[in-house]
Amino acid sequence: MIRLCSTILRVAAAVAVASVMLGCHERQLCYDHSHKASVSIEFDWSLAPEADPASMVVWFFPLDGSHGHRFELTGDGMSSRGSFDAVVKVPEGSYHMVCHNGSTEFNVERGSTIGDYQIETYDVEVLSAMNRAESAPRPGDTEMQAVRSQSSRLYAHTHDDIFTVVNDPKACQKVVFTPAEKTVVCDLRVTGVQNMRPDVEVSAIITGVSGAWHAGSQSPDDIEVSVPFALDHCGSDCLKGSVVLFGLPGESHKIRIYTSYKYYYDFDVTDQVRRQIGNRKIELSLSGIKLPDAPSSGMSPGVSDWGDITEEVIPM
Repeated sequence: MIRLCSTILRVAAAVAVASVMLGCHERQLCYDHSHKASVSIEFDWSLAPEADPASMVVWFFPLDGSHGHRFELTGDGMSSRGSFDAVVKVPEGSYHMVCHNGSTEFNVERGSTIGDYQIETYDVEVLSAMNRAESAPRPGDTEMQAVRSQSSRLYAHTHDDIFTVVNDPKACQKVVFTPAEKTVVCDLRVTGVQNMRPDVEVSAIITGVSGAWHAGSQSPDDIEVSVPFALDHCGSDCLKGSVVLFGLPGESHKIRIYTSYKYYYDFDVTDQVRRQIGNRKIELSLSGIKLPDAPSSGMSPGVSDWGDITEEVIPM
């Protein structure tokens, strides 16, 4: 009788253990306490049909000013813009939303909140467009401006509406971004260039331009910088160059053209810029410089409008 009771107890215990194990198998344990939800990201390229992004960066910035959540969407690696559409996991909360193209040559991200986030570039030398590290003089009233690299083309969109993420599997949560170009492309053409020779390198710098683009205000920074860019031969008496800028907020804009023979030539292009403010493409036209005949011992000024004027080179 005692042996029978012992056997019954062992069987009952085995059944109880099996029931517990079965219950653990059927009920999945939840280790994710972050309360994240799926959000579908889509891009509408109707405002930037020419854009060819390498990646797309998406930010969800909390309304309380805390650090945002960054996602970089790399797509299929074949420059297919439709492949950047994705689903991301975002913590519950209300957000400002920003997107822009990433993996660019010159643009650098700064900040992690909607109040301080901006795209800027890095410091360079005045003659960097000629691959030279030595210093060179700048127009006298722009000496305090930082010298920055040109920007890469920036395509961005900051949503005006607040987006709230809820942890509800039944909720359809989708954000559609419509990127548009935020940069300005400035093309320069210099005609009537005398004494063109392949051994003379030429570059330029433009002053009074913006050093950054702010995501919160969706506008360029009003702190002015100067940006160097290369000039190339475009004929027997022509030079041309192009530079990408965040904007031109300054009240005046000068271009100084440098040569590898240490002469420079100054032009004031303020009026030309003002006539085209608001355009994403600005065309600047200059004429009348004579490139130097031989190297000199230091950087010297030329004159900006030759016409019937005799060249006057003033040693520094």
